[in-house]
Amino acid sequence: MFAAVPCYNLARMHRAVVSDMPKPRTLAGAWREMRETWRRQQREPGYQFETPLPGRGRTKIGQDPSAGSLGDLDPRRME
Repeated sequence: MFAAVPCYNLARMHRAVVSDMPKPRTLAGAWREMRETWRRQQREPGYQFETPLPGRGRTKIGQDPSAGSLGDLDPRRME
């Protein structure tokens, strides 16, 4: 999502987006989810698993969430 963030700013970026991220899961839980999803897709071919996300995000409505991720490479700033 934020490929242009320099490695020395990763901790700062993490603090900024941590409240918008899904709750961490265990490896066993991830395999269980994949198995259950696969089984359901055998019955319902169009089924897609939806990752539960926190209810309140910090991204404002109408704001492009990737706008700040490019920094100086943002095409709007290059004009």
